[in-house]
Amino acid sequence: MKKLLKWTAISLLFIVVVLAGFFLYIDSIFSNEAGKHVYKKYVIDQADTRTTRIGNNWLRKERPGLYTLYIEGKPFDRGLIAGQLTRGLIFKQEKAFVDQIKKMVPSRHYLNFLKYVIAIFDLNLYHAIPEERKAEIYGISCSASGAFSYIASNYQRILNYHGAHDLGHMLSNMGMVGCTSFGVWNDKTANGNLMIGRNFDFYVGDEFAREKIVAFIRPDSGYFHAFVTWGAMMGATSGMNEKGLTVTINAANSDVVFKAATPVSLVARQILQYASNIREATLIASKFDVFVSELFLVGSAADNKAVIIEKRPGSQIVYEVNDNYIISTNHFQSVQNGFSVKAKEQRLNTASGYRFGRVHECINASKQFNVADVAAILRDTAGCGGASIGLGNEKAINQLIGHHSVIFYPKERKFWVSTAPYQLGGFVCYDLEKMGKQKGVPAGTASVVDSLYIEPEAAFLAKAYPRFQQYRELRMKLAMHTIDDKGVALMITLNPAFFEAYEQAGDYYAGKKQPARAAAYYTHALACVIPGEKEVTRIRKKRAECGK
Repeated sequence: MKKLLKWTAISLLFIVVVLAGFFLYIDSIFSNEAGKHVYKKYVIDQADTRTTRIGNNWLRKERPGLYTLYIEGKPFDRGLIAGQLTRGLIFKQEKAFVDQIKKMVPSRHYLNFLKYVIAIFDLNLYHAIPEERKAEIYGISCSASGAFSYIASNYQRILNYHGAHDLGHMLSNMGMVGCTSFGVWNDKTANGNLMIGRNFDFYVGDEFAREKIVAFIRPDSGYFHAFVTWGAMMGATSGMNEKGLTVTINAANSDVVFKAATPVSLVARQILQYASNIREATLIASKFDVFVSELFLVGSAADNKAVIIEKRPGSQIVYEVNDNYIISTNHFQSVQNGFSVKAKEQRLNTASGYRFGRVHECINASKQFNVADVAAILRDTAGCGGASIGLGNEKAINQLIGHHSVIFYPKERKFWVSTAPYQLGGFVCYDLEKMGKQKGVPAGTASVVDSLYIEPEAAFLAKAYPRFQQYRELRMKLAMHTIDDKGVALMITLNPAFFEAYEQAGDYYAGKKQPARAAAYYTHALACVIPGEKEVTRIRKKRAECGK
């Protein structure tokens, strides 16, 4: 027995030493970046009541929850200045992100386990990121808060957050990603020019989506470009460059690969900075391996069309259409990728295929599109055939969870960005060409084109949205066990077509040991439009347990 205890102690000591060495090695990799750069604290001037600046670089509060950021120079300097201008936004964004992850993964033990998974992920992550991006991210991480150092060092955390879209994909399917984008051109638009619409439904809580940044970057190499982002995020999820080249990203069905590669948002950023047309974008994308499967919808003013670059770990296919529009949700469409068992399951057994069908319906319902028509599709909450499927349903184009919506008009170098709440607020127009000619922030200049503003969806905001907000409040009360029968009935009345309302009511009565009543609600839920087979199986299982 003593011998066994001795060897157990030796084994445990060995594991501790190995883990300690492993994390020291990880820390040494990330600390290498610090030795390459010299930190400088800049003086921030107040240009006006809404604008702060450092030299030619500036940050302006454009609307409630919407900021415009202009940055120029070398990679580290860009990141360093961006960090100091947006320090407050970085803290709020990281706090919102960490708080939401704690809600999604309440188990402290599982969170600790995830730290080890992410540490293993880090072994390759650092080496898979271009040097320019590492320097830029290190610069912005200098302004991150020490309040979260218990997770990891500032640089390691911020670098990891650039893979959050990928990790959310890997751990999911935690419901963090489920986007929609489409392009129309030729006889589908009023003047034949390409237009692109996209909803970025990366959901990490309402607080995370509350404030967004439209970043304009004038790099020391490559093209002037802009993308919609948030505090500390230097990757691109939706963007356009001075050549009228656009990129948006959508998650696709993917195997779990426990080996980090380049985060997809950083691949998209490379394309934005260095590609002028579809051919160049495809070539740049091919130089990177990815950690998860991703759909890059690339639009081009030079080509006047859009394609989808389907990337999987180890492979890349370009999907094109011989038509005047293209749609991307969350499944593969190419001959090479779209007919696999997993791709078919993604299309048929999740919300992706249904959403694709609804976009197809909406596009074919109009002969020609203008910008307002694109916005109307992005705001659509109905199901196929215009059916009522419940507000918040993942099968809707507008799931009322989106971080941002964007409309691109590449030919004119203009784009529109949504304002809160979700896609329902106004869409603010930016002129990339005009911004590219402007240096600094002269008095009296404007970042946005007010004459091209798209008005909020007033009718929905006046009637349906308040009901949805009240529904969500009651759903939260139910989750916290602070609701009664009357509240449950009201919750259903507020969102009567949504399967989730009935499932939640079933859970409530199952918890009250009223199986017959619970089973009736589960049956009603199953009669509604449900996002996917996973949810159907879950509800059927709950109903079956009511009969035991």
